[in-house]
Amino acid sequence: MKFQDGENKFRIMSAPILGWEDWIDNRPVRYKLEDKPTKSHDASKPIKHFWSFIVFNYASEQIEILHITQASIRSSLEALSRDADWGAPYTYDIKVTKKGQGKDTEYTVNPCPHRPVDQYIVTCFSERKCYLEALFDNADPFALGWPHYTTLGIAGKFENDSEFPISMEDLRDIQIMFANCPTDYQDQIMKSLGKMIPPIKKIAELPPGIFHKFKDAIQSKYQEEQNKTAELFDLITG
Repeated sequence: MKFQDGENKFRIMSAPILGWEDWIDNRPVRYKLEDKPTKSHDASKPIKHFWSFIVFNYASEQIEILHITQASIRSSLEALSRDADWGAPYTYDIKVTKKGQGKDTEYTVNPCPHRPVDQYIVTCFSERKCYLEALFDNADPFALGWPHYTTLGIAGKFENDSEFPISMEDLRDIQIMFANCPTDYQDQIMKSLGKMIPPIKKIAELPPGIFHKFKDAIQSKYQEEQNKTAELFDLITG
């Protein structure tokens, strides 16, 4: 889905994948969140952070991929998802209004009133299966034969609204805290994550729902270790 001048209305149908996008010979090269290159291939084109979703585009009336690199749109969607009156945008449509051209382009993001997704849209999703992770290999996400496909993210399929999205700040903070937990605790956690299907080898690979539970547990363990250190310091210093 590409934003046209004026109003663009869509329904987000999946949790996003997050990563970094560079360009080589006019072709996008995408990296997972934890694999950001140290510099861009072309110095005049900085590497951009992106979110990609499966959406239903009301203009074309079909399932498409919405690839967002615009920081203003990402910030607006994140604000909505964290607002108690709105929550994760699986239960309402989004309108993005595009105005201007080139560097003067402006985007306005507005939510529509809450309403259940039409069954017709759910049917479209099931009939046009998509594997978002294929974007990291420049492969066709809509090709047949993928071992599995991106799952539906409408209300009732995820545990709560906090599953959308994981902010860069959250990821950075939890990685720092986890690195400062005891080594045996880190090994225990990563061993458990490795038994999941599919196996999780890095914190950045955690699905949103699991991430938020993981974050709470790590914060608790990190604080426990900080308290132990403080108590030990008090004993030493008398």
